[in-house]
Amino acid sequence: MKQKLRIFASFVIALIMLAGCAGSAQPAPTNPPAPPAESQATAVPEIAAAPETVAEAKPENPISITLMASQNWIKEVDRELFQKFQDKTGIEVKTLLTPDGGYETLLGSALSGGSNAIDIFMGGVGIAAVSSGVTEVAVDLSTEPWVANLENWAVTANTYDGKLLGFSTWGVDYEGILYNKTYFQENGLKVPKTWDEFIALLEQVAALGKIPLYEGINGTWHTASWFYCATPAIIKEDPDLFERLNASKDNKYTESAAAIKALGQIQQVLSEKRYYTNDGQAEDWFGSYPSLTNRETVMMLTYSAYAAELKSGDYNSQDEWGMFPVPLCDETIGVSNGGGISKYINKNSRNVEACKEFLRFLAEPENLEAYYAGRSDLITSSFKGVKSVKPTTATTDMQLNSSETPIIMLLRTVLFWAPDQYKLMQGMAEKSVTPVQYLESIDEYRAEMFEASEE
Repeated sequence: MKQKLRIFASFVIALIMLAGCAGSAQPAPTNPPAPPAESQATAVPEIAAAPETVAEAKPENPISITLMASQNWIKEVDRELFQKFQDKTGIEVKTLLTPDGGYETLLGSALSGGSNAIDIFMGGVGIAAVSSGVTEVAVDLSTEPWVANLENWAVTANTYDGKLLGFSTWGVDYEGILYNKTYFQENGLKVPKTWDEFIALLEQVAALGKIPLYEGINGTWHTASWFYCATPAIIKEDPDLFERLNASKDNKYTESAAAIKALGQIQQVLSEKRYYTNDGQAEDWFGSYPSLTNRETVMMLTYSAYAAELKSGDYNSQDEWGMFPVPLCDETIGVSNGGGISKYINKNSRNVEACKEFLRFLAEPENLEAYYAGRSDLITSSFKGVKSVKPTTATTDMQLNSSETPIIMLLRTVLFWAPDQYKLMQGMAEKSVTPVQYLESIDEYRAEMFEASEE
């Protein structure tokens, strides 16, 4: 584990340094994002100094738990519940928040060498937890009382090698083309069922004087989502490909004709600049809210909970929003995120029991209701019987527009994802990178990571 985390961190650090030299942005994680956080980022040296405070707490002093997260994963309702927990137990929850684009790097540094600097950390579920080495440092939570109340998908997403490792209060979400239903109805536009119909739709919207899509291709996590939406086409062509990719570096994405075709279609869109925005700003993601609300753009590749974000806060969109699958290779099956983000207890923490008490507190029905009531961006609950969680119109619309039950995107099911895919997408937009070269780059990264994980 120590070697895996060191290697993982070193690869990401090198790539981020290269991105910084090129002036590229690092706005958001691969998991569902959110509006800007209020907290300031924390650097690794400060993290390294944290454990002594926790470890040396005297009996007469309150215990404190250090929780590490990407800056947009902690909301106001979280802070309220943390304070409620402290009022009830005397245990303080301290948060260490990192910049979105650098979270995995800093987490790897904070956990390497068996460090107890972090008591609880947040991260992706499923294969993402395996590829980053989380499964080797997380405490087994299988016997905790709240496990029985988890939805089946949450148990599956958080279980590895027969052990339930993650505490999830996130939810399953879909990804596809969010579209302004009101605008579509006003202008007689229809949801496309084929790729040619999608291109025709982009042309129709452009002819109406609007920019069809909001897309800032400098986004580290977002632009690669186009490729993840090719999951149904890839699986239809070769149902066993993902299993083979996870088995060996010798199995490659370049074996997939469907992946090459889908990337060619994506390149068709990204190379036609009039189809989308590209403001080139470091925080381009946040520009999407006013752009869509003000009808400067009418569509965006995003997650279905985004519709709730457009209805809340400073934007308060008056339009109705729907969603349809990206019809790559003429497939009309949607994709889901498989469960989002979970909390994990560091097995090297000196406060494991206090951490377990904290998770039990968060799992209490009253606190779950408060949490989901404060998280309008979450459209499903990982716990059974929660009444305050509500789907968005985009969620229900995606279910209607998907020809089959949406399947989990390949990001959540295949090991090792290169963090610089957005640069490959930029290359495709400029036609300096071909679809085959895109896949070759991913295969090369996977080979390096397979070798590193074996050391």
